Amino acid sequence: MAENRQEKDILELSDRIIKTRYSLDADHLNLVFKDISVSDYMILAKLGHRMGFNNPETKVYLSEISEELDRPINRVSQMVQNLQDKGYIYWEHDQEQRKGTYIYISETGREAMICQQNILRRYCENIVERIGKDNVIKILDTMSHLEMVMEEEAQKLSDDDVCE
Repeated sequence: MAENRQEKDILELSDRIIKTRYSLDADHLNLVFKDISVSDYMILAKLGHRMGFNNPETKVYLSEISEELDRPINRVSQMVQNLQDKGYIYWEHDQEQRKGTYIYISETGREAMICQQNILRRYCENIVERIGKDNVIKILDTMSHLEMVMEEEAQKLSDDDVCE
């Protein structure tokens, strides 16, 4: 009897974990990210921190981005092409130093990031005001730990490749 209750409790917890995990990626983020997608924002933010938004002449080579993001160069090229198609960045071949292809953020990309950062700042300030900074930090730390454990356990299941 206790075993059935424990099994039910675990299943209820797993449902809550999955629901919460997916609700974090839910539609409310579409209200926060109106003009730029979350994935575009994340890439531009990474580039912007690396390059600096206020220095349009700063060049970053695709090989450096590939290394920093720990992604293959062909995947980085696809991401960069997508950003260029949207007008957020420019990329060019380095004719002088022959180091490869570099990118820099366009004025459109810079404006999109500044606008989105202002929205995120207000959004996060309101969250912190309602929950408290220490609680937000504890929740994020716990979520990071949970995510790490979930990844490890999923890998173990993948390695076992057994259905009970």
